[in-house]
Amino acid sequence: MKTKSFDKYLEKRLNKVEIAKIETQAKLEKEALASLQKDIAKALDEYMAEEKIGFNELVRRLDISPTQVVKIKNREANLTLASIAHIFALLRKKPHIVFKEK
Repeated sequence: MKTKSFDKYLEKRLNKVEIAKIETQAKLEKEALASLQKDIAKALDEYMAEEKIGFNELVRRLDISPTQVVKIKNREANLTLASIAHIFALLRKKPHIVFKEK
């Protein structure tokens, strides 16, 4: 389905207020994901510096594929809660999420 026809389909199914709410929600979700990805990548960078280890050693310690580590460090990974727990267990840190109003 082409984008133009999809936009017209949405306009027929939803009113402008509903579309705006969906767009706002999607934007907030994207920002939240980006924030989490940034914090996890930063934590890994700090760990590597503290431990004085390189990329290959990080991959070995995490016991995940190099491709996945690259995605995490590049803020492109869509991690599960279990993956996040695994990473922070290695870092010997407890993740703490702070919720702020937008």
